[in-house]
Amino acid sequence: MYLLFDVGNTHTTVAVTCDGKQFDKKRISTKSIQTEDELYVFLKNLFELSIEKVIVSSVVPNINHIFNFFSEKYFGSEAVFVSARGFDKVKWNVKFPDEIGADRVADVIAAFFDYGENAIIVDFGTAITIEVLRNGVYEGGVIIPGFSMMINALFKGTAKLPMVEIKPYNSYVGKDTESNIRIGTINTILGGIKFTVEQIKQEYDLNDAPLIFTGGQVRLIEQQGIVKNLIIDHDLGLRGIYYFYESSIS
Repeated sequence: MYLLFDVGNTHTTVAVTCDGKQFDKKRISTKSIQTEDELYVFLKNLFELSIEKVIVSSVVPNINHIFNFFSEKYFGSEAVFVSARGFDKVKWNVKFPDEIGADRVADVIAAFFDYGENAIIVDFGTAITIEVLRNGVYEGGVIIPGFSMMINALFKGTAKLPMVEIKPYNSYVGKDTESNIRIGTINTILGGIKFTVEQIKQEYDLNDAPLIFTGGQVRLIEQQGIVKNLIIDHDLGLRGIYYFYESSIS
């Protein structure tokens, strides 16, 4: 069995798998990851920890040492960390490959193996990212403030605007403060994603490429139908983490 960590700024998905296809997964707060011993005790209550290897995709570098301590102490080997430079089956056509977030690398790797050499991936997390894969080359992407970040910015930056539920509004003109905020944040972000994806398809001749939505908040917008021929893939990143390790030992 393999133990996978998809470490995000807000939440961490922890999963065990034996084949990289089926996952027993849980979500925990990233802030709860403080020491290797606490992590082991916590996970022991969630999983049967008979683990061959620990593989980590992390966008929170200041806690990466905890996963190494955890892996070495309890499973006898260093953790494997996902990175662009560690995967050469995709050409990373950007100025600084080391700057690509591990979560984005994992998404691209999984898309490459499971959907082919062309794909556009939108990952809904604390920040929303768009990745462009063309002819097996990673051409770059887009980073957008996530739903919570946008709503929190309004809440913290104003005297009277309230926190609201994160979900789209079924109109484009609001009749109260809550609907105004939901239209101005969620609906506007989704509209911006739709426009950006359309422009990417034209610029890179990717009209026939699969469009894949993934990420922790994708469930909030699954039924909105903002684009046609959309693929919802909840485990894309986890498969990418597993494929990264599988490729590193082959």
